[in-house]
Amino acid sequence: MPLLLNVILTLQANIIPISIAVVCTLIVAVPLVWKLATNYRIKIYEAKVGSAEERARGIIDDAYKTAETTKKEALLEMKEESIRSKNESEREAKERRAEVQRYEKRVLSKEETLDRKLEALEKKESKFNAKEAEVEKLRKELGEAQSNIVKELEKISGLTSEQAKDIF
Repeated sequence: MPLLLNVILTLQANIIPISIAVVCTLIVAVPLVWKLATNYRIKIYEAKVGSAEERARGIIDDAYKTAETTKKEALLEMKEESIRSKNESEREAKERRAEVQRYEKRVLSKEETLDRKLEALEKKESKFNAKEAEVEKLRKELGEAQSNIVKELEKISGLTSEQAKDIF
């Protein structure tokens, strides 16, 4: 027992400085560990926030790229539609011009036909006028010849046409 008592006494004598050392160590270690743990947590949160911000920036960049692509596609579609409608308009205008040219050719052809018919009518009219003038001339000549014949008959018969009518 004396040995046990000696160990206990030695232990008691060593416990106080050990306890003080443990308490001092705890006083220094706990705030230090607390600070290290807080710093570690802050780094983890900052890393999470940083990666979230990077992901957000990536999403925003992707959205901008998608918007630009969509915008370019829409512009390209609009240009294609514009080109299609322009081509359609040009085709319709070309068809109209061709139709107008066909009508112009028909009108010119009819005008030429009418001009030829008019010339033919004018020739016939001039021939008719010439024949009418000739007939009129012949009538005059016939009238003159008839009156000459009547005068000759009156001379030969010695009677006037009135006297000859009364007799017959």
